[in-house]
Amino acid sequence: MPAAPISLDVAVCTYKRPERVAELLPQLLSQVRELEGIESRVLIVDNDPAGSARDRIAAEIAGGAVDDARGSECVHVVVEAAPGLSAARNRALDEAADRDLLVFIDDDELPGEGWLAKLVAVYRSTGAVGVTGPVESVFEKRPDPWVASAPVFRRARRPTGTPVRSAATNNLLLDMAVVRRLGLGFDPRFAFTGGEDTFFTRSLVARAGEMVWCDEAVVSEIVPAERATREWVLTRARRNAETWAWVRLLDVSGWRRARRRAEFTARGAALWLVGSARALTARGAGAARQARRAQHEHRAAGGRGILRATLRGPTTAPYAR
Repeated sequence: MPAAPISLDVAVCTYKRPERVAELLPQLLSQVRELEGIESRVLIVDNDPAGSARDRIAAEIAGGAVDDARGSECVHVVVEAAPGLSAARNRALDEAADRDLLVFIDDDELPGEGWLAKLVAVYRSTGAVGVTGPVESVFEKRPDPWVASAPVFRRARRPTGTPVRSAATNNLLLDMAVVRRLGLGFDPRFAFTGGEDTFFTRSLVARAGEMVWCDEAVVSEIVPAERATREWVLTRARRNAETWAWVRLLDVSGWRRARRRAEFTARGAALWLVGSARALTARGAGAARQARRAQHEHRAAGGRGILRATLRGPTTAPYAR
């Protein structure tokens, strides 16, 4: 018996990176064309009030750069003037309100071969409320050993079908029927810090069921030279740890939050002190020593992030306007 027909949006939220969207769009249209029996389109949420991505896409389609006879029909572009990640992602939820599935990918990523079809296949075979997959970093310029070894660029891989408790929206399929039934949205408290996706998916799993991993559905994240620096990596490590702690503090209330706050204070301090001490012993010019030092300094920065979030709330806001 053939699978029941479904409808799907592939959403890209973007802010002042029209050139990235223009590069990504033809690849997404190619992925959409591969889906059989699925009504699908590419949804661009332009968070630039001036509509820079909207105008660039319109010019690409008008100029014939999008090699698809139905390009204008398969692409839906909206401008969301309210600033921040949560507003842009909530607009994607609104635009996909009548769709069966919504798939998120970032504007600085490129999908691997068969990425979209593989996400859909795992969704159909498992009935999971969400499916997520790996992100591989691709450097525009060869980084030094310290940067290349930093955990922020070396993400975990899992066997397909492995349950996961949370996920980022850089490679994520959502069952929109479940999202609608629960009335879920992205929390505006994370609009400029990041972490809105982790908070969202943790709530989804806690209230609705299982989210699973698809290891074959790979996307590549393009890392520009300005991000391949020690300063950027340590700032990202601290920010990731801040949102990690803040999401989990908001998960609970009352005495449970107080207990978790105490646990996180001790954990953050230990990571900071031990990571800093071990980084000092790993000094040296060799690639192996640089790699060890990166691991320890990354851990120390994470400890500082946990402490900041626990004592003051998240303070790093990379998406502030």
